[in-house]
Amino acid sequence: MEDPFAPLAEAYEAWYETPLGAYVIGEEERALRALLPPGESLLEVGAGTGWWLRRLPYPRRVGLEASPAMLRVGRARTPEAEWVLGRAEALPFPEGSFDVVLLFTVLEFVEDVEKALEEARRVLRPGGALVVGVLEALSPWAALYRRLSERGVPPWAQARFLAREDLQALLGPPVAEGEAVFLAPEAHPPFPEADRAGRRAGNRPALYLGRW
Repeated sequence: MEDPFAPLAEAYEAWYETPLGAYVIGEEERALRALLPPGESLLEVGAGTGWWLRRLPYPRRVGLEASPAMLRVGRARTPEAEWVLGRAEALPFPEGSFDVVLLFTVLEFVEDVEKALEEARRVLRPGGALVVGVLEALSPWAALYRRLSERGVPPWAQARFLAREDLQALLGPPVAEGEAVFLAPEAHPPFPEADRAGRRAGNRPALYLGRW
């Protein structure tokens, strides 16, 4: 299959350097860190360019990535992590290999969501934690991404979106959950104020996180 991330890999993190992008990723990081448990080993499925692998405090960090282009950039930017080319639906690891498995906005791009979650649970050690973040299907951000999908803009042309209810139907009730980014994609600064307004307006968050 054609790699939808190939034309994006080198500049994938550039948006995080914009004012809005820096605010969004900062809010997402706060929500993610609040859910991550302690442990020795972390597998990130769909690790992209290694953004989270560079920031999360686990002695052993492994990134699995299906896009050769993203993997190449990830290895260059995050050499301290172990990198593996592979698919979420067929993880090349034995059962019980990791304390924590993280899937952060990757289920949107896998072919078989149920199989990917089954594999993630398989490689968790007994008592380990599965942490999943999805782009909330009912948020203003998902509306933008669907519009881009309709226009054939990569990688959104291949994306599907899950609401928190979909994720909980697949995995059951989470042990803990979090959310982040209630402002709209066209929000103007000050962003914290826009975020509070979005929350008051009843926006679904751009990111929903759960730990199982």
